[in-house]
Amino acid sequence: MSQVNAMMIPLHRRFFVNAMFPLALVGCLLAQGCQPAQPASKSELMPDQPIRALAYRFSQRLSSDGTVPKGALSRALLQREELLRRRPLHAGVFPASWTWLGPGNVGGRVRPIVIHPTNPSIMWTGAVTGGVWKTLDGGASWLPLEDFLPAINIGCMAMHPSEPDTLYIGTGEGFAEWPAGTTNTAFLTGLGMYRSTDGGQNWEHLPSTSGTDFEFINRIAISPENPEVLLIATGTGVFRSTNRGANWTKVYTGFAYDVKFHPTDGTKAMAGLHDDGAAYSTNGGQTWTLASGISGHRTELCYSISNPSTVFAAVSENDRILIYRSTNGGQSFTRRTSGSGISTYSAYNNTLWVDPTNPNTLIVGGVYLYRSTDAGVTLNRTFTSVHADMHGIVHHPGFNGSTNRTVYFATDGGVYRTTDSNGSSATALNNNLGITQFYGAVMNPTTGVIVGGTQDNGTKRFNGNPQGWTNTFGGDGGHTAYDPTNSNYFYGEIQWGAIFRSTNGGSSASYIYNSSNPITDAGSSLTNFITHFVVDPNDPNRILVGCRRLWRTNNAKASTTSAVSWEIIKPTIEPLRPEPPNAHFLGSNPYNISTVAIDPSNSDRVYVGYNNGQVWKSANATATSPSWQRVDDAGGPMPERWVSRICLDPNDPNRVFVAFMGWESDNVWQSLDDGATWQSASGSGLVRLPEAPVSALAVHPTEPGWLYAGTDIGLFTSVDYGENWSTLQQGPATVPIDELHFVDSSRLLAVTHGRGIYVATIAPAVDPISPDILSVYFGILKQGGLPWLYLSDDKRVVVQADLDSADVRFPVDLGLLARCPYPSVSELRFRLEASATGLGLGQEIQFWNYSEWRFERVHVQAATTADSVVEVVVTNNPNRFIDPATRRMIARLSWAPDAFETAGTWSVRIDQAYWVAVR
Repeated sequence: MSQVNAMMIPLHRRFFVNAMFPLALVGCLLAQGCQPAQPASKSELMPDQPIRALAYRFSQRLSSDGTVPKGALSRALLQREELLRRRPLHAGVFPASWTWLGPGNVGGRVRPIVIHPTNPSIMWTGAVTGGVWKTLDGGASWLPLEDFLPAINIGCMAMHPSEPDTLYIGTGEGFAEWPAGTTNTAFLTGLGMYRSTDGGQNWEHLPSTSGTDFEFINRIAISPENPEVLLIATGTGVFRSTNRGANWTKVYTGFAYDVKFHPTDGTKAMAGLHDDGAAYSTNGGQTWTLASGISGHRTELCYSISNPSTVFAAVSENDRILIYRSTNGGQSFTRRTSGSGISTYSAYNNTLWVDPTNPNTLIVGGVYLYRSTDAGVTLNRTFTSVHADMHGIVHHPGFNGSTNRTVYFATDGGVYRTTDSNGSSATALNNNLGITQFYGAVMNPTTGVIVGGTQDNGTKRFNGNPQGWTNTFGGDGGHTAYDPTNSNYFYGEIQWGAIFRSTNGGSSASYIYNSSNPITDAGSSLTNFITHFVVDPNDPNRILVGCRRLWRTNNAKASTTSAVSWEIIKPTIEPLRPEPPNAHFLGSNPYNISTVAIDPSNSDRVYVGYNNGQVWKSANATATSPSWQRVDDAGGPMPERWVSRICLDPNDPNRVFVAFMGWESDNVWQSLDDGATWQSASGSGLVRLPEAPVSALAVHPTEPGWLYAGTDIGLFTSVDYGENWSTLQQGPATVPIDELHFVDSSRLLAVTHGRGIYVATIAPAVDPISPDILSVYFGILKQGGLPWLYLSDDKRVVVQADLDSADVRFPVDLGLLARCPYPSVSELRFRLEASATGLGLGQEIQFWNYSEWRFERVHVQAATTADSVVEVVVTNNPNRFIDPATRRMIARLSWAPDAFETAGTWSVRIDQAYWVAVR
């Protein structure tokens, strides 16, 4: 085998003479090296309950004082950015190891749909926890735009009327309110507004929309006459900008759901309000007057395009929607709907569309879709194949009421289209729209089948095709589990602890919670909305279910579902200290069990966590009446917040990890003595875990110290029991990760609430190592810096060749330094993705040889004008390139012309550069 093997795409074999690299620079480099550097069928028993779901997730994330700290999301994201800059090890999550498994045919909650006015095959949509998506083929397929946009929870979107590549998005979902009188219970707030000028490829945050006034942007309106003028409806009022969002003025105080400009007159506008009905403006939104004849909880508005003096309002009140109409531009309204109206969930789902060619034809969406042909007097159910819970209705730009009657629907199940607005059929457009919100999922390691529970899309099954997920059960899905001894058995639940069983590999299922000896806590507030349960890995006949009490069955695989027998093995807890304010958000919630963990090698050893932060353990959990010990106060109290996950380390029988929710620090703790004492495992300083809720926690089954934390802002890893944490810009986006499971020692399943399911191939012996020092020794740095080298993302470090006194171009010489985490390796790799603007240039890579104290050439080629990828692989004595004392590695990158060049300007563009150490 050759000493150094260089692989690159494309391959050119041009060599050049090195420009002399002064020995003094080597000393400089070495000195620097020492510096630290499809629709779901509804359950007949329990249909989906979106408001309860949002309240559940909100209460999980409260701090000990019962609040969400102001600025919590932005603070956590800044901490994540700091981790990206530091680039420590990634616990085997190599950048290229992630695979998205779907579902690409299920969809998820979307609110806005925007269509290109002259090329209607181009559309955009925004998912509430899944980011911005774009289609180029009319919805036949979708692709995500900017996976790691800081605020990935999209509430609304708008397009510049004459510049269709200019888009605005508003973040935060301001349509959740339960119980009555509480503040907005959306579990993930927004970060204001973003703008794109290239069709969504790149986004810039509008700094003027920082702060609490802009955490929930519910609607954006652009003036039809002067697109510099914007109006937005937010959780605190209506705001107006006259310079495309650079500055804002608050023009109405009070919660606003909707805002619309008159279709052609920029002086007229309407706002849909909370409890106050609607307001109108006759001066472009500068001042507002309440409309008469209308009131209600949430008001949505729609101008009649064919007769703009006619304005319709869909008003929700007491879970019903009524239609009102104004014939004077929105100044006064009269009720149109006869009867009690149509069903809705409080402020959650309410949308209205008026046929642009016929003001008497309306489509109204609440839980379902209804059509009126008499201006809202009667409403008849239609488009029954469309997923429940409606959030938006948009017509095709070419809609004319005759040859084009195409309309699109935004729902909890993604995007739908009808080609006949007067008809009754519609088609799902969710191919590759990977925005499903999972609560839990598991993969059988033998068959590869995944069964997972989702919000409002039931429990779904994957059998190898990301676009071919099938339905297992309806309602709101939840956690799932599989039988490790029989691949036909899967278990799942719908909300409130209704456990079911599948005996055919997840193709269908039946309830087992309501047997002759049932789980009596289920179906009530005596359990969490999503109930945690586990199958005993040592005895798959045993299942533990955490409700107000801990329930057990020892015959989960009984021949009939009615024969499955349940018993209580842990009674209700009583508060042993004053409960924090967050404990009472949902009344009896603090005393419910939030998570259960069974030792993978000892069924008697069981831990349970509670909503109020308590942690209990048993050493005889298989006994008829197990004994329990509270351990969270041992050696100093842990946080009084929701316990999300408990992990019993398979590598150490005395080590236990506990994860907490809340936008606070210290959300991961560990015990080294089986719960006798506890210490934080959240890191410290610049390598600490961000202050974000930790929903998921996993311990590598064979690599001691390797931890994986799923948070509301993405995935984080540690290789030293939580002393230092890191993150990546690959794999799951900055999206909530609800569960992490090791399928086996080499596959990690990531279950997201907004981007579906991912699996990572974990390679414990392979670690990417990013440079921590960049030095430009010949050339002028024109763009970028060290963090720009971490990703292959077209964000390039640009270095321009410099001139000497005779106007002769010097070569470009760079030094990259990194520290190897291991004293020795079996193989060392280096990857470079770069290009150059000049012709006749050579590109060379050299490594510093610590054995011979010199640079050693490891690769040379002709530079390319398009990005080319070079991978250098050193297999013979790679340790000569690692300092035995400091573990420093130095790479020298050089570009030079074949001869002295005295004309023209050329530069080097580097997209990515990093080492890989193979142990």
